[in-house]
Amino acid sequence: MNKFIIIFAVLFSNSAIAAKNYYSNVEGLSGYQLKSALKIIISRTHKSQSYGALFHAYKETDRDTTYDGDGSIVDMYSENPNGKDPYIFNSPKKRCGNYKKEADCYNREHIFPQSSFSKGKPMRSDFFHVYPSDGYVNNRRGHLSFGEVGKVAIWTSKNGSKIGTNIFENVGNKVFEPIDEFKGDIARSLLYFATRYEDRIQSFHHEWLDGSRDRVYKGHFVRMLLKWHKQDPVSEHERNRNNRGYTFQKNRNPFIDHPEWVEKIWKK
Repeated sequence: MNKFIIIFAVLFSNSAIAAKNYYSNVEGLSGYQLKSALKIIISRTHKSQSYGALFHAYKETDRDTTYDGDGSIVDMYSENPNGKDPYIFNSPKKRCGNYKKEADCYNREHIFPQSSFSKGKPMRSDFFHVYPSDGYVNNRRGHLSFGEVGKVAIWTSKNGSKIGTNIFENVGNKVFEPIDEFKGDIARSLLYFATRYEDRIQSFHHEWLDGSRDRVYKGHFVRMLLKWHKQDPVSEHERNRNNRGYTFQKNRNPFIDHPEWVEKIWKK
């Protein structure tokens, strides 16, 4: 067995216990004051890992122990939570690489596009917004914003993720829509990013940003993230990934541990 995985398994067994007192000095806080307090905690403990280390971590952090329980790597763009997966990734040989279609290989998907921050550190390798993903679907999404596609999609992946015109609040831009099972995961990942990098995000560039360090995202985008967060509660897989990420990177996504903090900060 890989030495990395042996060490990882031993450390993971104690990660949830070690995290019990992780959030200190936030009692009584709300709004952006709470967000800034969380930023200090998750930044202070964050031990940035290399970009290459993510591939090694995924074999443990993102293995399927909940949906199919087959130990394959969970990919939000190919996982079918209600039936047989259209394909699986269960071998390091499946890392991208070149690809021409779905299922050729998997790579690393930045939920917050890395082009927006010029591949800067530590954002580029931050585990809590960089997920294993089918290379072809990742490329199709590119730097597109997330949104909700109407009945007519430009393109649909094998698990039902779509690209098309955004109908959420009639914004009308071209967007990528994941399946319902992972909308909350993506929302909490983006809210983590807004918290962890609130002191830097004003220099990033993307259509969903409002230029502030407080709310971070434009009003309609925040409302959509809150909707997704509420409609897709934290899953067992997400909790497991958070605990494993704590072992790997030494910080956590507070909105997985405390989903109630999302509305406590952003609900107006």
